[in-house]
Amino acid sequence: MNENQEKKLQDILYNGYEFHFSEYISKGFEIFQKNAGGFIGFSFVAGIIVVVSSLIPIIGSIASGFFLSPALVVGAYLVAHKLDKGEQVEFGDFFKGFDFIGPLATATFFATLVILASLIPMFIAWGTSGFLGWLIEAQSHPYAMDEPPGFPAWSILFFIPAIYLGIAYGWATMLIAFYRTGPWEALEMSRKLITKQWLIIFLFTLVLGLLASAGVILLFVGIFVTYPIMLCSQYAAFADVTRLLEETESDLTEHLVE
Repeated sequence: MNENQEKKLQDILYNGYEFHFSEYISKGFEIFQKNAGGFIGFSFVAGIIVVVSSLIPIIGSIASGFFLSPALVVGAYLVAHKLDKGEQVEFGDFFKGFDFIGPLATATFFATLVILASLIPMFIAWGTSGFLGWLIEAQSHPYAMDEPPGFPAWSILFFIPAIYLGIAYGWATMLIAFYRTGPWEALEMSRKLITKQWLIIFLFTLVLGLLASAGVILLFVGIFVTYPIMLCSQYAAFADVTRLLEETESDLTEHLVE
């Protein structure tokens, strides 16, 4: 991240921003429609890649969660950005997210570690009540289990920090791709930015999740439409809040040098 970009983000943090909920969803539809065939084809191919890799014991889930999925999602964001700028795209552009696979995997690992650490109090509460032991045993012998012990309903409160962090880290991958920030710097900047409007962004994320789920509920193949629309809408929100399209002369010169 160059000096001008850092100054811009710090200015946004200092002055705050407005979050235009419905406009971002409309913009997501608009961007999707500019290359609907490409987004649908990409979603299908990406789905196959993730599903096949997940079938590989242990290693597959790690590869999918920390390496493949983040890079594929960022690829969709990069295409959305090019379309937003009125540029032509090729199908190979959807896989340009792999150019950032190292930082993306590192950021995903850090985020997962922090979120799991935030859940430790909940796990302790479940462990002392016997519920955690019952839950683990149920994974091995699902048909030979007795009734679960009393569930400590109050322990759900310990899940709140994980929800907060899960939403707050949502823009880290785009900060890595578009602002070239380091993994931890991206997580922290994402957290600070989203915290400014956390509740409305939580609702925004929830609505987009429901939109994507509708593609499965109504007609399974619909996910290949609703999922990329969700990603395009997320990009639209990030691009507007961070003023991504506002590049200074020095930024443009830097890009030309690269």
